[in-house]
Amino acid sequence: MTTARTRLGAATVEERLDRLTRRTAAAAGPPPPAEQAYRQAAAVLACYDPATLRPVGHEPDAAALQALLAVSEPVHGADGSPEWRLPEALRRTTLAAMAGPDAHRRALDTNPDRPQGPVQLALTRYLTDTAPPPAEQDLDELLATARVTAWLDGLVPGLPGATEITDHLERRRLLEPLRRLAGTHVAGRADVLAELAEHTAGTDRRPMLIGGPGGIGRSTVLARFILDGEHRSTGPRLPFAHIDLDRPGLLPQEPLTLLLEAVRQLRIQHPGLRPLAEFFTDKWIARAAAPDLHTLAAAHADSAATARGTTDHLTASVRLLTAPAEREPLYREFARLLALALPDGPVLLAIDTFEAAQDMGPEVLAELRRMFDLLADANPALRVVLAGRVPAGLPARELRLPDFDRDAARAHLSALLGPAADPAALDPVVDAVGGDPLDLRLAADLIGRGDTTGGELHDHLHRHVLDRIEDPDVRSLARPALVLRRLTPAVLRYVLAGPGGVHVPDDLRAGELFDLFARETTLLGPAADGSLEHRSDLRRLLLPLLQAEAPEQVAEIHEAAVLHYVQEDGLTARAEELYHRLGLGESATELDRRWQPGVEALLTGSVDELPPGSRAYLASRSGRTLHPATLREVPAEQWERHAEVQITRLLELDDPHRAAEVLGHRPAGGERGARLLLLEARVRAALGELDSARALASAARSRAVEEQAPGVQSEADYAHARWAVDEGFAEEAGPQLAEAARLAEDLGDRLMLIRIELARRPCAGDGSGDGAAALARLIDDRTVRLLSQDPRLLLAATAAVGEQRPELVRQSLRVIGLRRFTSRQRTRFARVLGEWDATLGGEAARTAAPAGPGAVLPSAGFWPNWLATAPPDQAANALIALTTALPGGTAVLAALAGVYRQWLTGDGPPTE
Repeated sequence: MTTARTRLGAATVEERLDRLTRRTAAAAGPPPPAEQAYRQAAAVLACYDPATLRPVGHEPDAAALQALLAVSEPVHGADGSPEWRLPEALRRTTLAAMAGPDAHRRALDTNPDRPQGPVQLALTRYLTDTAPPPAEQDLDELLATARVTAWLDGLVPGLPGATEITDHLERRRLLEPLRRLAGTHVAGRADVLAELAEHTAGTDRRPMLIGGPGGIGRSTVLARFILDGEHRSTGPRLPFAHIDLDRPGLLPQEPLTLLLEAVRQLRIQHPGLRPLAEFFTDKWIARAAAPDLHTLAAAHADSAATARGTTDHLTASVRLLTAPAEREPLYREFARLLALALPDGPVLLAIDTFEAAQDMGPEVLAELRRMFDLLADANPALRVVLAGRVPAGLPARELRLPDFDRDAARAHLSALLGPAADPAALDPVVDAVGGDPLDLRLAADLIGRGDTTGGELHDHLHRHVLDRIEDPDVRSLARPALVLRRLTPAVLRYVLAGPGGVHVPDDLRAGELFDLFARETTLLGPAADGSLEHRSDLRRLLLPLLQAEAPEQVAEIHEAAVLHYVQEDGLTARAEELYHRLGLGESATELDRRWQPGVEALLTGSVDELPPGSRAYLASRSGRTLHPATLREVPAEQWERHAEVQITRLLELDDPHRAAEVLGHRPAGGERGARLLLLEARVRAALGELDSARALASAARSRAVEEQAPGVQSEADYAHARWAVDEGFAEEAGPQLAEAARLAEDLGDRLMLIRIELARRPCAGDGSGDGAAALARLIDDRTVRLLSQDPRLLLAATAAVGEQRPELVRQSLRVIGLRRFTSRQRTRFARVLGEWDATLGGEAARTAAPAGPGAVLPSAGFWPNWLATAPPDQAANALIALTTALPGGTAVLAALAGVYRQWLTGDGPPTE
């Protein structure tokens, strides 16, 4: 609960200002000898305790000490106790007046029992010229060095510079997560580390996959190998990039995010790489911000299936930053950067938590495979190592991690227990739990807490983790609590207490139980929002046991959780509600009704905990691809939803053959529904089999009539008409488009009506006249906003009637943006801008100028130069603002509509 701040009165403010004024004046003037003696003592201390501070070369003086406190700052020590320190300016002034290192040592010797800590240690070392070089300091020491050198800059010779400290700090921060992963000991993996070293130095350019089940130590081995390369006794360090796909912002489906992170890490290890790294990063971030107009142009005539604005719209995948056509140049430029900057020896690209990519399906793995192949071709020194599941899902040299053998298990357990380990107690534990690293870690946790001995561990170690809980209510709730992804006092009271058979009468007892749960660190840890979360490795092992042994209790908890979260607002509450509905196996209709965009990111990590039908539903919502064996267990409706997302993505990647393979995995039995028939029609059309596509579209239409699905019926008529035009049977398209329009009108589907009008234009010849007018009439302010859901349709509409509907052009500037103009486009558009600006007396140029409104501009040539130099995103935003704020901008927007039309028809800017 937030405590309200006390409002300060005028008298209080005046008193504090007076105190600050007196402190500043006191610090500015030369102090008496006693006060100077105290200042010298405080100047060599990071902070001080007034009760123990002794003045340098002077007897204690209470008045002088009070004068020191008047010019000092109150702070809190490492243990929270109150302390004081000199302000930086006064510290520097005092140190400068002291007579060099001897005076500094004398001041330090005056207070030998000074408060200690990393900052004090660094201050002492630099004042006495005993500090190790930054390269030999750990992270805490470097942070202290950065602070202390700012105090001592120009006062003490031989200090490291700010750039040197920053470089070492970045390197330590890069290595710190790896050190936490690797720990101080990796037992029983010498052969694996040797094989990794052989692979890195060898000639096999395939990726190597470190595989095995969760908890086996894949990430630990990878981290240890990288750290070993950092501390080679002979030869140079191994340059590496450690890409953990569990980190937010690193997207397996968007390789640009992986390569930008790799460049960042390599630049930290090799500061000389900075200019090339910055050039690469700036270039590709700019290119990612530019719209993929060519892909939009090629796809604008596709079926509405990929961008339905209805309530069952499938959120297929995260928006990609780089167009498919730009991927190959990206990969080759990355490989070229490495070859130029790091020409000697191998470079390691280590991708951890690779199962995140494996879970996203074959299309994502296919793109990563293409990236690995192109990188290997362009830079044979690059070595890729993955840590994930076996099999990899792409060509790789697989290295499975086995359980520890007896000696390795004993050494690993000893390392986990630390110096206090009793060698005689190790063997019984290893005999009881075996060589599984996770079981050994759980055993070490229990033994370290004094809860058990080696002889008490048995085959049910994981149950024993729950059984040894002291509080009887927590012990009763701990096992059923595994059904819940997060624990709060309210969840304990209103969701878990009933099914767990524990009486929780009020919020006070719920809070007490929550605090007791928080102490069970073997089981749970704090989440960022203050709730408690189970340790993922432990929950992954125990939850299936609970689901198999107590299905009625699990269902009761799911039902109580739904009732609890349905009453709460916010994305987290909606995600938890949906998780428990998915756990109950509720219908797609009910799940669709409660779905909220954005929850997929909070749910995808739990997909493997759900029943098969719910897995398929969540996979279709999040763009994840399930294993074919799982899909064979799901109902036909859920399989079709999942297949629609996967096939749509494959068609967008121009891979209709793989899309046809997905259709081939359809579960046996049952008739194909209308939507599945239409989906198969789209695949056949992408394969060039238009006769088959039209036949399937006709079948889809008939089935849609039987299913009373007018939306699918309208889509089928529209698709059939499009393919008829492509085959040269434009005369057949008219009646089908008319029927599709009738259905869309009945449904109020404005976007489908726009598609139909766009499809009618080739049938009518040049597309002018009544067709353009009908299309323009369909577009109002609400429709412009709807078109933002489908950029390809927005682009097509803007190109067709942007001159009549300037708001379409503004929306295209917002949603699609601009690319660089060709020289001819730039010349023509600059002329239009200049003519418009002339009617405004130059106001548009003065507003758009980098110097801002009122700037003095050259009399001629402003607009050509502005269009040539302004980044496309800035130009788009400026044109929106200018044409909105200043009168007469319709001619400018009409000219932009013409530019979009040129890009749509292929007369656009060259690939950059």
